[in-house]
Amino acid sequence: MTVSKNNRIDRRRFLLGASGAALALPMLEAFAPRAAFGAVTPPPKRLVVVVHRHGRVAGNGRNGQDNWSPRTTTGALPATGNLSPMLAALGAIRNEIVTVDGIDNLVRHSTGNGDGHHSGSRTFLTCMRPKSDGTGGGPSIDFVAGQRLRASASQRSALVFPGSPLGYEWQYDAPGFYGLNGSPPALTNSNPRTALNDVFGPPVAPTAPPVKTLQSRLIGRRASILDAVASQYEGLHNQVGVTDRQRLDQHASFIRTLETRFGNVPPPVSAAACVRPLEAQIPTYSEAQISRGRLDGQVTPSQIENLVMSLACDLTRVASLHFQLGYDPVFSSEFTGTSPFDGGNNHHAIIHSTPSLSDPSQPDLTQAFGYQAKMFTRLVTRLSQIIEVDGSRMLDNTLVVWVSDMGYGSSHFDFNIPVVLAGLKSAFPAGQGRHVVCAPRLSLGDLYAQVLRMLGGTDQTFGATGTLGALAAGAALNAGYGFSGSYVTNTLPLHLGTIPL
Repeated sequence: MTVSKNNRIDRRRFLLGASGAALALPMLEAFAPRAAFGAVTPPPKRLVVVVHRHGRVAGNGRNGQDNWSPRTTTGALPATGNLSPMLAALGAIRNEIVTVDGIDNLVRHSTGNGDGHHSGSRTFLTCMRPKSDGTGGGPSIDFVAGQRLRASASQRSALVFPGSPLGYEWQYDAPGFYGLNGSPPALTNSNPRTALNDVFGPPVAPTAPPVKTLQSRLIGRRASILDAVASQYEGLHNQVGVTDRQRLDQHASFIRTLETRFGNVPPPVSAAACVRPLEAQIPTYSEAQISRGRLDGQVTPSQIENLVMSLACDLTRVASLHFQLGYDPVFSSEFTGTSPFDGGNNHHAIIHSTPSLSDPSQPDLTQAFGYQAKMFTRLVTRLSQIIEVDGSRMLDNTLVVWVSDMGYGSSHFDFNIPVVLAGLKSAFPAGQGRHVVCAPRLSLGDLYAQVLRMLGGTDQTFGATGTLGALAAGAALNAGYGFSGSYVTNTLPLHLGTIPL
């Protein structure tokens, strides 16, 4: 075959193009390297923990008094309409989630403490009995996962983002997250603007582009392998069949990836869409404006953006969003005009007065819950919009776990902790868009052990192990809190099985 001088790739172009003539051909099995030196680094796995207070808020779980659960049996979530009154805002992401019934906080019953809030809040993320001073008895699930997933010892194990702005940071009074040995968590500032600078550092002023050196000018002139053989490639593409066209297209993509990999700098492990959030988009406010969570609907989205980008930029691989206000928030974003929880009305007290779904305040509590459900939907949606360096969605590499400090806040019951799981599709063999009823019942320790397995571990337990009686160490079991009969006993195992996901 005679090659025209005008179409020939000369020696200089051949060398600058890294043997372009050979690489322009589809890869044959005999040419494949023994190791994938040019492969894109796969994105890391990540975990996001979302926490709200008071569990299912309205109803007590007895005799059908529950408007959180989408179904009473395991099966597909409703294809249209609301999933449930409490989870109405999750309809937009129904195919990304799995809701779970039948998860209990068993460790809470070993504390010997009759206060539902104190014992529940200090055990629901650690599954450990609190210390004698009332602080956490061990690290919470976010910290444990963060220690394993982080890229190096210098990377933050886990960050906790308060969901509501506070006038003073000491007002953060919602325990649950703990570090090593029950130490305080890595808590970011409740003001998204301050948190932004704490996590990402101050903004960097733009600088003038550097003067090009001879080397950079030569690199800029370097011809692309694909560009050098573009006309020949296109001609061949038009002459072959569909299967060969697909093979040529795949190979062209492969070559372009190689050029990108070796052309400048190695791609980061972080997501391709890593961008420092814009401070100008964070609302400014005064302490008076944010009292009782009045601006939560406007401010929480900025914290969500801080959280998502802290993961996208690989500043941490585990982050939590904590809806920490539980005593008297007004949920202004969910009501037109004056909120029914404003003035002298108290959200916490109203929850206690609503053990039945027929109680007058049930519709208001359900509507107020919409704020947390909407923010969860926003978080999951935002994670789905971030594209990783390998082309996948960040949501597909991130497990999102939404839990609460109790099951039914109206009666301080600690059974049926509300659980919503999202993201990391590969970890759900039966798929998403489902509701799962655990039968027999399982514990939070079972849930978090399974979370660690979903993230790549081999854990069969999390937190305290053995039986409830052994953990109580002689203290009287708090056998009430929703359970009837003889379920809560000294011989009850703290780990009971796996969730059929």
